This record gives sequence, C-alpha cells and structure tokens, in this order.
Amino acid sequence: MVRNSRILKILITLVLITSVSSTAVYAEGPGTGGRRVKMDQEAAGPYLVRVVTSPTPPKVDNYYLEIRVMDAESGEIIRDMDVLVKAIPVEGQGEPLEAVATHDIAPIPGEYAAHLLIPTAGVWEVQVLIDGELGAAQVSFLERITTPSALGPILSVGAPFAGLVILIVAFLWLQRKSRGSEGKLNSKDQNSFS
Repeated sequence: MVRNSRILKILITLVLITSVSSTAVYAEGPGTGGRRVKMDQEAAGPYLVRVVTSPTPPKVDNYYLEIRVMDAESGEIIRDMDVLVKAIPVEGQGEPLEAVATHDIAPIPGEYAAHLLIPTAGVWEVQVLIDGELGAAQVSFLERITTPSALGPILSVGAPFAGLVILIVAFLWLQRKSRGSEGKLNSKDQNSFS
C-alpha cells in the first residue's frame, strides 16, 4: 500500500510539472515566449548597445525588441535619443519594415522597445539605428523568422489533459490491484483456518 501511494505521488508530481511547463513554454506576445540576448554591449560609434529579442524562436507576426543604449565612455544609459528599428528580408519574401522604438512599451525604465509584425518566414536583417547628442550609429544582425507551429497550442491544452487522464487510469489500476491483493490475503487466511 505504501508503494502504491508513492507511485501515485510521483504521477501527480509529473502531471503538475507537465501542465505548468507546457503553458509557460508556449506563451505568446511581446516580451514573452522566451527572450534572447542578441547583442550585449556591442560597440556602435560612441555607444554601447544591448538588444534582447522575443519570442524565442522568433515567429511571423510577432517580433519584439528591447534596446538599451549606453555612452561608451561613461557607461551611463542614454534615455533621450531617436531609435529606429528596420527589418529587411534577406532570404524569403517581404517588404522592408521599420518601427520607432520608444520607452512606452519597454519593460525596463530607460530602455527602448519596438514591436514588428514580420509577415513572412525567412532570414531578415535587423538594423537598430540610433541618433543622439553623441552622433548617429547603427548595429545589425541576422534573424531567422519561423512560421508559428500549430502544435504549440494543442500541446499547451492537451498535455495537462493527457496527464490528468493518465493519473486517473493509474489511480484506478492501483485501486484494482490493491483490492485484488487484499482478496488473495483474505482467501489465504480463510484457508489457513480450515
């Protein structure tokens, strides 16, 4: 009986871990779904630039950038400048896109953020153009944009449900096995008294 309760506890723990992790992995939207540092303290003229993108992996219609610009000499974050983000298709189809990065949607005060609705999958060159008191500069990197998987939402809903079904089946099986072993013990006890 102790072994059965231990197995049941393990199954419950596995179901809980599966349900929590599956919903976290398939989150969508700006700033969610996993973040990736594309460049950190990248030299750009008189500036140091940090760019974080999300989601990971980047998907069509949903590309979010967080940008921090610092003075290369003092290391201070610069908050008063123009920051423009451009995305140019290198592989695949699509028109060049651009968005002004602002403080309004940035999760960290003093940083800039931009959200691009990239229409097609493929490799895109992402450029961050900055212009401030110290002058103008630019950094760029390549990003592979993928098509969103239809499997993600199915797994995020189906995994917890499947885990619950497995838990119920395991519980019923353990109950049945427990009753069967009790019945065998009772028949052995009756035979020993005869």
